[in-house]
Amino acid sequence: MLFDPLERFMCGGDPSQVYQMVRQLDTPPSLCGRVFKNGDPTYGCRDCGMDPTCVLCADCFKNSAHSKHRYKISTSSGGGYCDCGDREAWKSDVFCDIHIKGQMAEQSKNPLEMIPPDLIERIHLIFDCILPYAKELLTYEEGFSIPKDLEIREQDREPTNLSSLYDSKDTFVTMLYNDETHTYDQVIGTLERAIDCSQKDAVAFATSIDREGRCIVRCSSFQQCSQTKNVMEKQTSRGSGRPLRVQVMPTYVIAHQIFASRLLTWLHNILESAQAFRLIFSEIVNRDGGSIVENIIWTDTKMWKTARVQWHRLFISGMLMDQESKKMFARTFTKNYSRMMKDFILDDHDHAVSVASLGVQLFTMPTIAHMLVAEEDVLARLLNTFLSECDKKLKDNKLALEQRSSNTLPFRRIQYILYDLKYLLGVKPEVWTRELRSGFLHGYNLLLRLLGMMQGMDPMVRQVGTHMEYEPEWESAFNLHIKLAAVIPLVIEWAASDRIVLIKAYRMLMKSLAELCTEDMKRRYVRELLDYSVSCIEYDVSSAPVSIHLPLSRLVAGLTLHLDKYGLNYNSPEFLVTGKPSPEELMEPVLRTQVMIAQVHAGMWRRNGFSLINQIYFYHNVRCRQEMLDRDVMLLQIAATLIDSNEILVHLLNRFNLMSWAQEDYEMKYLRDEVEDGVAVKAHATTTTPHRAFRVFRQVHLVLGNSSRLGNDEDNMRQTVVLVEEYLQLVMTIVSERYTPGIGQIGEEERIKKEIIQLLSIEPMPHSVLNKALPEGTNHETGMEKVIDSVADFKKSSGATKGFYELKKSYYSHYNLFFYHYTREEQSKSEVAQRARKKNAGEEECCPPPVPPAFTVPFTMIVNILQCDVFLHILKTVLKRMMDLKAQSVSESQLQKVLHLVGYALHEEERYYHNNDPYFHFTRRAQKINLLALLEGLVGHQRTTTHKDLLAWTIRKYHSVLSLSASSSKEAQTSEAVMASTSTSVAASASSEKKRRSDIAAQRKARIMLKMASMQQNFIKTNETLFQETSSTEQTNDVVEPTPMDLTEQLPEDMIAIGPRQTLVQPQELSHTCILCHQEDQVGRGDGSTGRAMVLGALVQRSTVLSRNRARRLDQPDTHDPLILPADLYWGAHTSSCGHTMHAHCWQEYFDDVVKKERRRPYRFRQNLSFDIEKSEYLCPLCEALCNTALPLLPSVTATAVNLRNQDPQSATPTISLTDWIKGLQTILKHKSLHSHRDGKEEEEDTSCPEGTWTPPLLSSVVKDLMSITSPETAEAFTNLFSNLAATTIPAVPGYTMNMMSNFAHAVYMHGLGVHPNSGSRRIPLMVWASAAYTILTLEETQRNANRALLTSLSSRQRDCLSALIRFAAYVPQCVKKKQSIESASVCLLSTILEGGETAPCILEWDSFSALVTLSLSLPSIFPKILGMAVGSTQDLYLLQVCFLAHLVQLLLTYEKQNPVSEMEVEDEEERDEEVPKDSGEESGATTGDAEWLVSMLDHCRSMASLPPIAVQPQRLLEYIKENCLPFLRCCGLFFHFLTEVPAPEELQSSVFVWESEFYCLLRYLGLSMNQLRPTFSDPALLELVSRWCSDSRVRTLVTSAGSEACVNSWTRINQLVSLPHDYSELINTVSQFPCPASSGDDSRTPTMCLVCGKMLCSQSYCCQTEFPEGSRVMVGACTYHAHYCGAGTGIFLRVRECKILLLSGRIKGCFVSPPYLDEYGETDQGLKRGNPLHLDATQYSRLHAMWLSHSIPDTIAHTVESNSGVVATEWQHL
Repeated sequence: MLFDPLERFMCGGDPSQVYQMVRQLDTPPSLCGRVFKNGDPTYGCRDCGMDPTCVLCADCFKNSAHSKHRYKISTSSGGGYCDCGDREAWKSDVFCDIHIKGQMAEQSKNPLEMIPPDLIERIHLIFDCILPYAKELLTYEEGFSIPKDLEIREQDREPTNLSSLYDSKDTFVTMLYNDETHTYDQVIGTLERAIDCSQKDAVAFATSIDREGRCIVRCSSFQQCSQTKNVMEKQTSRGSGRPLRVQVMPTYVIAHQIFASRLLTWLHNILESAQAFRLIFSEIVNRDGGSIVENIIWTDTKMWKTARVQWHRLFISGMLMDQESKKMFARTFTKNYSRMMKDFILDDHDHAVSVASLGVQLFTMPTIAHMLVAEEDVLARLLNTFLSECDKKLKDNKLALEQRSSNTLPFRRIQYILYDLKYLLGVKPEVWTRELRSGFLHGYNLLLRLLGMMQGMDPMVRQVGTHMEYEPEWESAFNLHIKLAAVIPLVIEWAASDRIVLIKAYRMLMKSLAELCTEDMKRRYVRELLDYSVSCIEYDVSSAPVSIHLPLSRLVAGLTLHLDKYGLNYNSPEFLVTGKPSPEELMEPVLRTQVMIAQVHAGMWRRNGFSLINQIYFYHNVRCRQEMLDRDVMLLQIAATLIDSNEILVHLLNRFNLMSWAQEDYEMKYLRDEVEDGVAVKAHATTTTPHRAFRVFRQVHLVLGNSSRLGNDEDNMRQTVVLVEEYLQLVMTIVSERYTPGIGQIGEEERIKKEIIQLLSIEPMPHSVLNKALPEGTNHETGMEKVIDSVADFKKSSGATKGFYELKKSYYSHYNLFFYHYTREEQSKSEVAQRARKKNAGEEECCPPPVPPAFTVPFTMIVNILQCDVFLHILKTVLKRMMDLKAQSVSESQLQKVLHLVGYALHEEERYYHNNDPYFHFTRRAQKINLLALLEGLVGHQRTTTHKDLLAWTIRKYHSVLSLSASSSKEAQTSEAVMASTSTSVAASASSEKKRRSDIAAQRKARIMLKMASMQQNFIKTNETLFQETSSTEQTNDVVEPTPMDLTEQLPEDMIAIGPRQTLVQPQELSHTCILCHQEDQVGRGDGSTGRAMVLGALVQRSTVLSRNRARRLDQPDTHDPLILPADLYWGAHTSSCGHTMHAHCWQEYFDDVVKKERRRPYRFRQNLSFDIEKSEYLCPLCEALCNTALPLLPSVTATAVNLRNQDPQSATPTISLTDWIKGLQTILKHKSLHSHRDGKEEEEDTSCPEGTWTPPLLSSVVKDLMSITSPETAEAFTNLFSNLAATTIPAVPGYTMNMMSNFAHAVYMHGLGVHPNSGSRRIPLMVWASAAYTILTLEETQRNANRALLTSLSSRQRDCLSALIRFAAYVPQCVKKKQSIESASVCLLSTILEGGETAPCILEWDSFSALVTLSLSLPSIFPKILGMAVGSTQDLYLLQVCFLAHLVQLLLTYEKQNPVSEMEVEDEEERDEEVPKDSGEESGATTGDAEWLVSMLDHCRSMASLPPIAVQPQRLLEYIKENCLPFLRCCGLFFHFLTEVPAPEELQSSVFVWESEFYCLLRYLGLSMNQLRPTFSDPALLELVSRWCSDSRVRTLVTSAGSEACVNSWTRINQLVSLPHDYSELINTVSQFPCPASSGDDSRTPTMCLVCGKMLCSQSYCCQTEFPEGSRVMVGACTYHAHYCGAGTGIFLRVRECKILLLSGRIKGCFVSPPYLDEYGETDQGLKRGNPLHLDATQYSRLHAMWLSHSIPDTIAHTVESNSGVVATEWQHL
């Protein structure tokens, strides 16, 4: 209503025509500029993007060349825009196919020149009005009145009937604003108390506040609104926290603000439509020096979230799409940067909704960034703003960051400036100007000041005596370092790109270091070693402060590497600065850090707590080491080029406090002191004194004191040994680590290769692990993809394992054991791996040093360390002490490192020899110390056993290098002989040592075996009688009980499970071991012998997995009739078990203990468990599988029948025909009687028959009536079906077992239906039988889904569970409280099948297999006073025939609706005729007869159902029937196999599944016709049943289209999870616009897809929470609520934007599992952290489907939660 006149005025006519005209004046846009919303998918290109912030929207990405590159997918946090068409964002392929058209078209004129002037004038007028109005209203805070110019004057009032609108100034609102301090729950609770609203309304308010930034929570008078405000502020300000922001405002002000907000949205849409509008907008906004922009920046923090975002979007669409406008905006933004950031510090909103977040859109453009540096001094502005906050944190001129203090938030927020610094420096300039140099150096100078504040911050002093009381804060300093670590390399790149800038930057750095130089650097003392006197800096690391943070010193290392490019070095005259540090002073801080770390490894700092340990960890960690460890090593190498080699080694020895160790008489002094201490102790111990008491006290005191001193000496020696090892490691690092460009003659790719080689030498690694272990560059790329294929082979994923990279064999020689990036664990692990590899390959088990690359020219002097006198002296010292067995200051690790150093020296001499450079002669200088003799003297020494192979390699390498010198040919000949003798001696000593050890081991083994044999003989003699009894028992068992193999050999060729031809075998009752008490017991055998009651842990759960109609739900479980499962299986109760056996008593005690333990646990902690004790859940004690009941183990049901048959094999059983059997059943129904429920005497109404309880007649009455209509023989046979001993002799079970049976049956009823306990319910036995049927149906589908034969690959837990469940189902009549419930259920089901009726379901509404199970198990107990069990008798065969026929009729009736065979392309009839004769003629005829009979049956069924006839092909109809009957027969096969325990034929256990072969095999196994269907159903009585079933009026309704939804027409379909697109980007693009169902068009933050039904949900959001159960005041998330109805409480969901699979079970349990989307390396990317392209993996998705289909989700959740118990708990009910 308001916008239409506005648009008409602006356009001067029809707005749509004017907009169309203006758009046509535009050329196609070359810049996309689509503004991203929170959660929108974005795509970056690793190959072409200038930096990681350069991204494309989904449409541009699909139509660009980047979709074929190495792209990265992520989700936007909102605020950015698509960079398609921006030449400064992409190295190549700048335009997509959409926007290339705009680039190709030439802009002929300015679009404003082609627009009528009056239109431009009106647009100007409208924009001029809107912008100030919106700015003033959206930031208006003064008083309770609107600006004066907006007030309606008396003369301006228009006449209206609603004159009261002008006077309604006494209505106010309480406005609650959003902040990032208070949680949802705090806001909801405050609202409930302050405005007395319901929880649902409070959640709605909180959701609106979070989305919009504010919400009206009350509308009333000023006093009431103020009172509400005071209450809310008071409640949220407790604990000295910041209260919620609440304002009381007049309603008309709110109305103006709402209109202003909508005006901005309207204006944004106008600007996006045409360039002309954007040009006018930019012109207006940039007037008066951009005053409007300045005002918005200044007042940004005064606005709420939505208003801020609208202004930001307006700036992006109106100014940032044009280059000139963008530059003007960037200048205004920079000028106001300091004020903007200070406002942001005090703000309570995230950075994403602050105007400061627009910096990334400006500073990442190189031209704008360079312009701002040169013209606006942007670097200085940013750093001055940052330093103003740092000044508040100074203590002794050093930064002191305290995480626990209350003012840490401002400093954390100000660190966003460092991100802007990184953006500005992202691209170094190609051309330098004077202004650019000045701007950069000004900022650089301020950066030096910042680094100076950090130099030496957080110093540590070694704690001595007592442990540190409080752990010092260290995280803040490292967080600051991590942010600066991304800036400093860019600063170095900028400085190194220009000679003038580099010189000035280096001089400024030297001045900064000179200013920080302290007095302790000036104190010197002289240290002497050999003939060298060195002036060393006086400092003791073990007692003085040491810091890890040395950014200034490390910056020297970074800049020095680039000096040589311009012919400069550290001593160049350009760098002559007053107070310039000497090389010794330059390396001193770094050296102190190295020594401190070495002392920590030696255990000298163990009282300093975990703070120091954590700092050292991050010092070496890949996230920090580039600007810490790596720079420190560079600086030490730089110092090594500036200081004499002997002197630097002395400096290192001095700082490590090893000068005394380096003396030759160190061991002698140490031993002498030790002997003197021992003599002193002995002397004091023998001292006499006149007073005995005092003498004893004095003796003890002196002995303890000296023993303590001795202990300290031992500790000091251990520390010295470790320090020497660390010293040698540091020397090795200085001389050997050359894989840094500028130090070694290598490039960046060689550096990455070296890192990969070292990592893969530890173990093969997946791509993600390897990539994460590599350091990232400035663009967050490791460069791994460029080189990985040349050094490693990728092994693709197999099964559940990830794909991994394996190092190529040719690169194993590059492995460096002492690589400086290795942690101690990685070093040890890599050495073990490489030794094992060499052992398997038959090579020497040693890891010699690799050949390092050559140093660059400025660093060539470092190699002199390897031949200097001090170095040789250290080698000699270590080697000589290794020979001395009494020496204690040496270790194997020292020897190993010395041998490595010798190896590096030999490699270096070999390189110099091949380069014809006479400078390096290690072997010649080594003759001074007789190094070769020392090495050879260690051969065979007991101290060198571990490194004998490395020693042998070193000696061989030494001789090899000696032989290269032509001047020593004679020496070479001698050396060859020595080498041969040395090799021989090494081999001989090794073989003799091996033989000696093997002899000792053989002697020890012989002694042990002799002792064991003696003990065995003694035991046999002592227990001679016991052994005789055991022997006789074993012989008896061998004779009486055949082994399973023997039994198999005795089986007949054709096994038949049921019917008169049943082939029963003796049941094999296995012994079970209780997993709790570990005692063995055997379940009763059926002959009266019983053991203790045993149970299996079991889980019963409601299920909809097999549902063929997702629209149906079990809405009323309290009154539902479970007599028979529905045909569409829309509900069921599934039972599973882990198969672990327990005694019933043991289980009960265990369960009671679990209950007691959890009842003692506070309620708030129970939700974090993997099981819900309120639902009787617990975990299996052995495997931790989820259970909620115990399934009793019972004797075999056929044991009695087998025993009777064995006693009288020739006994004849009276036979009865199918027709007579049906007549007998009809007689039962004829005499049934209905008894109504007695009021007040039934615990629950019989819902199976709502009208009352059906009671069958006595067996005698039925027999009498049957005799009159048939014959006495028939009556006798019918009587025998119910009264024979095999069916009525039920094995006795103990009373405790009976209790467990009742408990399990009740648990199935309670958990299967989800109802309250009711042990007297008539539905309990029905639920047990329904659960058995449903579990069998599930297992059959699982097997069929895996394309397996019926019994192939069934796990032991599946077999045990199904066997125990079916046995229990057969025993159910024995454990029910009232047998009448069994009788009534049996009568009701018989009536449903044989009689039908309006109250009974029709043939298409019930599941035939469920009917078979229930009737088979209940019919033997149908008569009063008779309790029987199903044993696979003739009656079971007849029941099978009836139910099989019912299923056949179901298939025939629905053949027209579902005919997959007829729709498939099949062979021609001629080809089919050619294939049929391959079988015998008899079978061919049978097939033809079946086809013709089925056609006639189809016609008959349709005729009786009043359905029109259809034309069918007989053969196709037969194929359809066989294929769709097979699942039913498979279920029957499972049921009767585990009921009767008749072994199954081999075809049912075959590894190859052939469905047609299995069909006929099952017919034989189930006692039906051998090779055709027709004889099975030829009885006339069955045809009568078919007529009765089909003539039901409901059948026609269900078959025709009117009732198509209720008719089951896919009998063989296996439910699948929803189909997902192959490319993950398609999926995330599809859901990017999914709106939250509970909001007005807002996008869902966490769109989640149900993988069962495909419905999209808004997960983990308060907006879509629902009260469940209704009236409980318990709110659950959308997924939890949906899972209750879609999956009976169990759900499997895909969180699309995070690429996570969410599993839910119940309301409080859930977990995340791996998604089915994998990258090209076979890895998942949950949370899109890596962003690699993802594609659907069919194998992974099939695993998820198998988990869902097999009802394993609850168990998976339990195992996942248990294995991740340390992870922060998730409130799953809110998802």
